[in-house]
Amino acid sequence: MKLSQLSILFILLFIHSFVQANPLKVGSWMGNLNLQNTHELNFQFEVDPNQKITIKNGGEIVEMKDYQIENDSIKVYFTNFPNYLIFKVDPLNENKLSGYFVNPDRKKHSRIEFKAFFYDDTPVIDIRYKHENFDGKWQVIFNPNTEDQYPAIGKFEQVNNKITGTFLTETGDYRFLKGTVINNELKLTSFDGAHVFLFTAHLMNDTLRGEFLSGNHWKTDWIGVRNDDFTLKDPDSLTYMVKDDFKFQFKNLNGQNYVYPNQQLKGKVVIVQILGTWCPNCLDETKFYNELYDQFHNDGLEIIGVAYESPENFEDQVERIQRYIDNKSVPYPILVGGRASKTITSKDFDMLNKVSSFPTSIFINKDGEVVKIHTGFNGPGTGEIYEEYKIETIQMINRLLIE
Repeated sequence: MKLSQLSILFILLFIHSFVQANPLKVGSWMGNLNLQNTHELNFQFEVDPNQKITIKNGGEIVEMKDYQIENDSIKVYFTNFPNYLIFKVDPLNENKLSGYFVNPDRKKHSRIEFKAFFYDDTPVIDIRYKHENFDGKWQVIFNPNTEDQYPAIGKFEQVNNKITGTFLTETGDYRFLKGTVINNELKLTSFDGAHVFLFTAHLMNDTLRGEFLSGNHWKTDWIGVRNDDFTLKDPDSLTYMVKDDFKFQFKNLNGQNYVYPNQQLKGKVVIVQILGTWCPNCLDETKFYNELYDQFHNDGLEIIGVAYESPENFEDQVERIQRYIDNKSVPYPILVGGRASKTITSKDFDMLNKVSSFPTSIFINKDGEVVKIHTGFNGPGTGEIYEEYKIETIQMINRLLIE
C-alpha cells in the first residue's frame, strides 16, 4: 500500500473514531428545515453531557430517544412518534450537522432537508427595526375564498421581537408556536416530531396576509384581523348522535374481540376516546385523561381508547399502540380501530353524524346514555382555554359520578 493511501486510511479511521466516541458537541444548537425549497423553519435544540437531545418547541420540551450510530450517520428517534432525524457531523467542522428529518409513514415528501450549527444561546434583541405589535386575539381564515376555507383564532403574546402563541380551530389547536417579528413581518414555527409548521405573514392595513406551510407536502394562504369578540363553534356541537344506541366492537391488543356496552361497565361513567398515536393533540388529551383516570377511576370512571393508525396491518398497528401506552404510562385500555382515516372511523361509529377530528371523545353516564361528544382538543398551548376545559371536564365527571 502506498504512503498516500495509508495517510488517507489513517484520516478516515481517525474521523470514524471521533464520530463514534463523541459525535455531538455539548450545548445549544440551531436547527434548520428546508421546506418546499422556498422557506426555512428554524428550531433550537440542546445536547447535554450524556449526549441526550431535547428540542425547544415554544412552551414545550420535546425529548428524543438515545441516538444510534448507523455507518457514518447519527439517527435519533422522537419519543412519541416513529419519525426521526438522521444526519452527519461535518468531518472538518464539529459545529455543523447535515441530514434529513424523516417521516416513514408518509409515502410522498417523507424527507425534509435538515442542517444545524452550534451557537451561543444568548438572547439578542434586534433594535434596528420598528417591530409591529401582534399581541392579542385575531380572527383568522385559512384557505380564504375557497370551498375549503375554515375559521380559526390566533392568540399571540409578544415581547420585543419575540412572539409565542397558537391557532385554535374548530377541531383543535396548532399547539405551541414561537417566532419573531421584524417590522411588519410575522414568522411562527412548530416542530414537535409530528408537526412541521411554518406560518408567515405581513401586516397590511390592519390585516395579516400570509402563508401556512406544513412540511413539504402542503401550503395555503391565510388572513387575519384583530377581533376580541370572535368565537368558534362550540366543539361539543359538531359531532352528535344520529342513532339511538352507542355500541361498537373492536379487537384489543391481544387480538380478542372487545364489545361495548358490556357487563363490566354497567353502572360506570365512561369516556370513549377516538385517537391516533401519530396525533399530537391526541397525546395532549391522553396526558389529561391519565390525570382524570388516576383521580376518578376508584370512584367509577372508565376510559376506553380506540386508536386508528398509519400502518396497514394489524400487528404494526398493535406495535404503535403498545409503544404509546408504554411511553405515556396509559392506565386504560386502547383498542385497535384500524387505518387512520376519518372515513373509516365515521363508518365504524355510524351512530354519529361524522368523526371530523382526531381526537373525538364521547362521554357516557351510568345509564349508558351519551351526554356529551367533544370534537378535537385544545391543549396546553392554548393557555387559559386548556385550563378552563380541564376544570369544566372535572366538574362534569364529578357530577356524573354522583348522579
